[in-house]
Amino acid sequence: MTSPAVRDREPAPSPGSSARRLLVPLCLVVVLVRGTYVLRPLRNDEGGYLLIARQWHTGGEFMYGDYFVDRPPLLMLIFRIASLTEWDQAIRVLAIPFVVVFVLAGWRAGTLLGGPTGGRWAAVVAAGIMCSPGLAAEQADGELFGAALVMAAMAAALSAWHADSRMRRFGWAAVAGAVGAAAPLIKQSLLEGLLLLAGLAILGRWSRGAARRHALVVGVAGFLGALLPCVLVLLWLAAAQIAPGEAWHDLVGSRGVAFDVLWSTGPDDNIRRGGQLLVLGTITGLLPVVVAWFLAVRRGRGRAPVEAKLITPLLVFGIIGIASGGAYWPPYLLQLAPAAVLAVGAAMAHPAPVTGARMRGCVRMVAVAAIVGTVASGVVHATVPSAWYTQRIGEWLADSKAATDTGFVVYGVPSILEAADMPSTYPHVWSAAMRTLDPGQTRLRATLAGPTAPTWIVQVNGFNAWGIDDRSRLRDLVRQRYRVVTEICGHPIWVRRDVTRELAAPPSC
Repeated sequence: MTSPAVRDREPAPSPGSSARRLLVPLCLVVVLVRGTYVLRPLRNDEGGYLLIARQWHTGGEFMYGDYFVDRPPLLMLIFRIASLTEWDQAIRVLAIPFVVVFVLAGWRAGTLLGGPTGGRWAAVVAAGIMCSPGLAAEQADGELFGAALVMAAMAAALSAWHADSRMRRFGWAAVAGAVGAAAPLIKQSLLEGLLLLAGLAILGRWSRGAARRHALVVGVAGFLGALLPCVLVLLWLAAAQIAPGEAWHDLVGSRGVAFDVLWSTGPDDNIRRGGQLLVLGTITGLLPVVVAWFLAVRRGRGRAPVEAKLITPLLVFGIIGIASGGAYWPPYLLQLAPAAVLAVGAAMAHPAPVTGARMRGCVRMVAVAAIVGTVASGVVHATVPSAWYTQRIGEWLADSKAATDTGFVVYGVPSILEAADMPSTYPHVWSAAMRTLDPGQTRLRATLAGPTAPTWIVQVNGFNAWGIDDRSRLRDLVRQRYRVVTEICGHPIWVRRDVTRELAAPPSC
């Protein structure tokens, strides 16, 4: 038995070694869990972005070539990198380092806000959120990539605020500005990194003493850093001969038009998906974390440091960003993830013990939901073939097509075309884009009736979905030029009447 005197002489574990004992196994678990997602079929947006990235070229009708997509260039660049290999799941592999960055940045931010305890719990909730199928985090979507950059920008901004020298403060703030400005180049609404940086600069100027001096350096360096991504985008637009006004309309202006169209033509769908979003956010633990923070703010009003005071407006901004999306798909919830991680870290330093206890309970809920969701989604993937009908349809088309065949999916679901390695002669491969830019289906009917009519039509929705073909002009045209050759997982597959193909055996569903 070691004597008390000897124990007193033993060095205490350093904060760095304690952090490594948590972060190394936690990141390994995250990598292993994310690895189980790699071989699963791509979902709708993943396949669609990959389809567009593979044909990205200058001089097409739209920003990225022959297809319209209202997503920023940095996201498309990530998918372009993934498209350099023929392996579609490469995009899921690329998502893994982004998730690890999210966890490490969450730990760093949590440590700066709530000490070592705050860092540990922030890292755990960051890992849980980024591995939660209930939040669609198993997908390599824009929200996941963008959230990782926002989290990194927040960690850099807080590092700048707590830096012990002017040079380090300037460097961290410049990094925060550059990374924070890169996030909306993945998804337009992900501005929280820049908002935290701006909030520190503004609130700091209203403070006294050292905080006031910190604010000036953080503000100036952050602004200079944010200029870098902006300049790079302008250089790309100039090289691609795309007018900045046209890019702004495609990436921002069209989103407002799409919101109006989605709510005017399908309000019931949006309300239903909005309700599902609330349920998913609750059972995954993300919304309980947000609510726990709002309760904590009420108990500690006026006593929080500058950086903690900014968490509430960041969460409110995230909620507004989700609400303004219109369609309310599960990945939207990831916009709340970075600010929620900050809330967990800061709650560990809250003076009221009940606040920390409540937040720890919410973090455990996030972790359990991620574990249960990962196992459940794996079981569904292995035992319910119809859950992955898009992949099965795409593979069947790949086995049945000729080399020059083209396709059209009614409506949206471009992942089918990507799985089939089949282009489309119609530029709107998402339903929202079609309903916004071709609401009368004038271009669609002209395409189906003309010389570039697609060889195949995959019907995953009714031709009159949202009342878009109420006069039956599209349906009459399809029946005239196409015939049904099979059904896969309950979805009719049409082929043009003037072609004959040797069909593969339909897969089981």
